[in-house]
Amino acid sequence: MFSPKTGLALLLSFSVMMPFTAANAEDTPYTVTDGTHLDAESYNGFKLYRNWCARCHGTYGQGMVGPNLADSLGVISKEEFFDTVENGKSGTIGSMPAWSSNPKVMAGREQLYRYLKARSDGAIGEIKPKKAK
Repeated sequence: MFSPKTGLALLLSFSVMMPFTAANAEDTPYTVTDGTHLDAESYNGFKLYRNWCARCHGTYGQGMVGPNLADSLGVISKEEFFDTVENGKSGTIGSMPAWSSNPKVMAGREQLYRYLKARSDGAIGEIKPKKAK
């Protein structure tokens, strides 16, 4: 059994570490294995991205006519990302359409975010990822 001082020290250390653990889990909503394999949700985000986003933002989010999303997700919040996907955005070069009327895109916003966050964090490069088993 622990002494009261040891118990208090353990309790304090856990209470200090918990916010970092929660923040880390929130900041990394994806799992990448061997730098090439994505968890199922993130992989589905990659497939959705390729179908709806790549024509403007590049094959892997590196930017083309539209901005580099791998960079953008390092700057904007998840809520801002969701808002932009849903409502579109006007930019200096052009504008991104609102996807609110596309049920596949709207249902897959979380998956899109997971894939692009993995790209933004450098967890996966400009490659065609594989689905982890």
